[in-house]
Amino acid sequence: MSTQSAMSNTGSTGSAAPRRGDDTRERLLDAIEVLIADHGFQALTHRLIAQRADVHVALLNYHFGSKEQLVEEALARRAPRLVQLQKDGLAALRNNGVWTVEDVLWAMWQPFAVIDLRGGGEWRHYLCVVARLASYDRGGELFSRHFGPVERECLYALHRTLPEVPEDDLARGLAHCRLLFERELMSRCGEGAPDPAEQRRRSDRLIAFLAGGLRALQADSARATG
Repeated sequence: MSTQSAMSNTGSTGSAAPRRGDDTRERLLDAIEVLIADHGFQALTHRLIAQRADVHVALLNYHFGSKEQLVEEALARRAPRLVQLQKDGLAALRNNGVWTVEDVLWAMWQPFAVIDLRGGGEWRHYLCVVARLASYDRGGELFSRHFGPVERECLYALHRTLPEVPEDDLARGLAHCRLLFERELMSRCGEGAPDPAEQRRRSDRLIAFLAGGLRALQADSARATG
């Protein structure tokens, strides 16, 4: 074999290896999304993840170091798109200059609905992962790391709309809103393709209910100081 041929073969092998590695990583990330969506975090094992991804179990630790790191990266993989859509919604409110409690809640919630309708099966699995964070022992930590900054922007926008409500009370109210958003996402996990009209009706009812609860905090504050 000539030197040129040897170099060519070496180069080919070198370029193929990263592609195979990237493919394995994506398969592991896809696998853990589906498993969490279907069974939750507690059911995860190294062997089950590897079987779902159709890879050797040792490759999980090779690519991610641990199951926990795989969970972290699976959540991080799609989070930026969700966060950006929420930030865009909040920016539109600021540009308008005037907004309601419902407007802020829609800025939080609508990206989930839009992605659910248009994003395909992989996004439906991911939204179920986000919804299941509430039942995961590290869920609060992971949510804060990936979604905390945009939630603080939502809290600020709500405070502008409900200035009489103490910030701690408003933060707790927003946390309750998030839990009900997660419950709504979970209710969709076992459903087939969403019907846009029905999904919009459900979302409208949910937003109206949550907005009423947040406004009740303002009424309570007024009575307490009256």
